[in-house]
Amino acid sequence: MATEKTIYVLDTNILLHEPFAFLSFKEHDVVIPMTVLEELDSIKDRQKDVSRDARVAIRALEDTLANATPEQIVAGVKLPQNDELHPSGCLAIINDYALAESKVKLSFNENDNRIINSAIYLQGKHPKNKVVLVTKDINMRLKAKGAGLAYVEDYRTDQLIDDIQFLTKGYHQFSGDFWQHVQECESETQGRNTTHYIKHQVLPNRYMNEYLIDEGEHFAGKVTGWDEEKFAITDLSRERLMAKQAWGIHPKNIYQGMAMDALLDPSIDLVILTGPAGCGKTGITASFFSIFVQTYLQTLFLLKKLSIYNRLRSNLSNMSLSVT
Repeated sequence: MATEKTIYVLDTNILLHEPFAFLSFKEHDVVIPMTVLEELDSIKDRQKDVSRDARVAIRALEDTLANATPEQIVAGVKLPQNDELHPSGCLAIINDYALAESKVKLSFNENDNRIINSAIYLQGKHPKNKVVLVTKDINMRLKAKGAGLAYVEDYRTDQLIDDIQFLTKGYHQFSGDFWQHVQECESETQGRNTTHYIKHQVLPNRYMNEYLIDEGEHFAGKVTGWDEEKFAITDLSRERLMAKQAWGIHPKNIYQGMAMDALLDPSIDLVILTGPAGCGKTGITASFFSIFVQTYLQTLFLLKKLSIYNRLRSNLSNMSLSVT
């Protein structure tokens, strides 16, 4: 392994998350501990969706290492290279069971410890290389740091947006009361919907379908258009957003209320939900998708039954009975 390269040690959950993840580290080297292979082997026969990912990962590793000798696998086998401008690293397997107890920091009682020990061993063996343990397990990252591993990372090459901090939040919160910032406003009401037309200086940088809230308990709106002088805000009110419901799902806070309003708006083609773990983004979208699929399948079933019924009536009406 070259001294200028980074050595990435992959945890099992990385290959379950993306079976071809070992191909995503460009010119750097990738090491798979033996314990990871054993965990993949124990998962592949389970009757769960994750078993398919385990089998795909095993086949991908087999295809890469099929023609290599045991010595080459330990030293590192060259990964496929796309072109001369984008060199690739090597893939190696380390037998963590063969590590001497004097060279490890954690006991061998747990699989996570064996994987961490592999990374720490490589860190000592290649002091000029940066050795990184890649895992989606937060507690494992903490244990590795505590055991003396200098670098640990989450796997983020599957993240569609690299600079997520530059993505608009989808809403703008005014300090104090919203109407204190507005000096001139024109409003029109059609049915139960009220639209306000406000000058651009109130919100110079605005986006279509951007939600507007303040620090009060009542105002909430959404940008629905603009011209050269003014922009339009549909008055939603916090009460209406918090009263949103779909198939028994209710928002717990104003942010979930805005998310539900966007998901239920047929004029919005794509909704991206971001936020920390536990904020409800996965639960809301998963519930909506599940209910949509169930409703769609029920509709198909009813249409199928209706089609069979209509064909049966047509056949009966066309039958002739001859009595002699």
